[in-house]
Amino acid sequence: SREGFRLALTKEYGKKSDTDAKESFRSEQQMINVSWLSVPLGALISMIAMYMHMSTCNHSISTTSEGEVTSEHELIDYKMAGVLYCFASFIESLSEPLVIRCLQQMDVTTKAKAEGAALVMKSVSCFGCLYMLSSNWAVSAFGISQLMYGLTFTTIMYRHGKSIEGGIQWPKRVAESTTTNPYKANDGTKKSFTQSFDYQQLHLVLVFTLQGLFKHALTETDKIVLTA
Repeated sequence: SREGFRLALTKEYGKKSDTDAKESFRSEQQMINVSWLSVPLGALISMIAMYMHMSTCNHSISTTSEGEVTSEHELIDYKMAGVLYCFASFIESLSEPLVIRCLQQMDVTTKAKAEGAALVMKSVSCFGCLYMLSSNWAVSAFGISQLMYGLTFTTIMYRHGKSIEGGIQWPKRVAESTTTNPYKANDGTKKSFTQSFDYQQLHLVLVFTLQGLFKHALTETDKIVLTA
């Protein structure tokens, strides 16, 4: 889903409009609002993945016989690791609007530094967990390391967002256009909400997301079938 947001909003950012400054600011704020939709979407996908993972694990544990203690411990370890991965995915999705802003401004350095520091923390935490924890929690160690990656990456991106000029660009309600119809009923809340997003950008996000899912299905279907 995040690739759809990145491709669509990076593509739209380079377009120059001939409108006045107010309309330009309005269009930019609409783009910012669309970029922040990646956060609730990422949270929803993480919750769905966690629910599916928990359901699968609970079903596997219920079908395990009482004598298979080792297998039950392995299932609990696998269950905990999946929860940690879903939580790490949610935390990483919180930084997506800031990543999109870096891509729009061609600020590759900040993104590379954040990913490099996060990878170092992931490697160190994975080694430390594997060294200190028992073998019963070997898979959970990788979940903890992924959680450290998400925390480190998101923290660095937000610190960078606060330090640059303008700070973090939060989502806001967009005011109505100056050219309004005086004979049309005035419903400020509804108009303000619907005008806070550019539907052309949302359409591009949907198209690029579907394209990414189709590409993923073409390249990873054999692996998914073999591991299912």
